[in-house]
Amino acid sequence: MIKDRGTKKWVALMLPEHVAAVKEELLNEKKVKKPELDQEKLNDIDLLIHEGMEYHLFLQFSLFKNGFIEILIGRTVFIDYIKRELRIEDQTNTIHYIPFHLLIDVERL
Repeated sequence: MIKDRGTKKWVALMLPEHVAAVKEELLNEKKVKKPELDQEKLNDIDLLIHEGMEYHLFLQFSLFKNGFIEILIGRTVFIDYIKRELRIEDQTNTIHYIPFHLLIDVERL
């Protein structure tokens, strides 16, 4: 007589897909919408970036990436108006190229 595992062999195939779908759904629930910035907020950000660049200050940059807000602490090294990006040097001397459209807030430390 042949021993068959029955439905046990099918559970192993379906479970990882189900777990991946649940994780993806939970991740999507945590995403936020990109905040709209008015002209006054954009002017404040611009002023802080230029002030930080002039005095070599470390600033906290809030970036909107794929539905999440990421924090980057560093100082502005260069503002590229042609490519519309900032070059920010963090505490480990790594240069990050940040497009203007990802920037949602800048704060002093």
